[in-house]
Amino acid sequence: MTTRESKSWNLEQFLDSLILELDKAQDTLSLKGLTRKLTYTVKDVALDLNIFPVLEDGKVKFQMVKPGETGGSRISFQLGSITDRQIRENANEPPNKDDVQLDTLDEVDEEVKQSLRKVGVTSTRDLEKLNQRNVNIENVVKEKTGGEKSLDYSDLANLINKARRRKLSPQLSTLSATEQEEAVELTLRGSNFVLQQSTSYPAAMVNNQKAEVLHADAGELRLKVPRQALKDGDNALAIALDPYAVMQLNLQS
Repeated sequence: MTTRESKSWNLEQFLDSLILELDKAQDTLSLKGLTRKLTYTVKDVALDLNIFPVLEDGKVKFQMVKPGETGGSRISFQLGSITDRQIRENANEPPNKDDVQLDTLDEVDEEVKQSLRKVGVTSTRDLEKLNQRNVNIENVVKEKTGGEKSLDYSDLANLINKARRRKLSPQLSTLSATEQEEAVELTLRGSNFVLQQSTSYPAAMVNNQKAEVLHADAGELRLKVPRQALKDGDNALAIALDPYAVMQLNLQS
């Protein structure tokens, strides 16, 4: 048996390249429309390919049939057009800056990632949609991996938060204080304070004494600090926003 030297390729890369060329043709057509009243365009594209399917690392790739070779398979497909309105109605929304792609989570096993991709999960937004519908993600992974791999959703949530923190560090814009009888209320405004609601976070300490968190969201924190916790001069304020982000500030009293 001889080893074939034909370079393998996958269908996604091939179609992406083909569609890119068609997009370029459309861009050319839009320019021609400024100078010519009548021209020609590609309405549909139909292709027949003679290929050898190859499975490499769990991915299907193809090798072209060389002249004189037999035993290849034939694949036929046709490209049609789609409008921007159809894309908006049917396609998933593009990822936003807060979304984390599963491929960036190095701590997650590759087989687990692949099992999630098979059910259309590629980002944290997809995972949250399934979780909101009470889909058992753990069972999905076990089924797709034949019971060889498992996934703890709470562990995954921690990894997601860690990845989000790498992208979205907390930013403080203003800090103000309001005097009360036996306490001082601090208001911090900024961005990326709270990325996910939790019963344990945020938590705040002033000079190693606990401060009450009155309100916490992405853009604002309000803390109630007992007056006896404050001293003249420097006061150390530490706020644990989550396990991966701690703000440390020096307050002057």
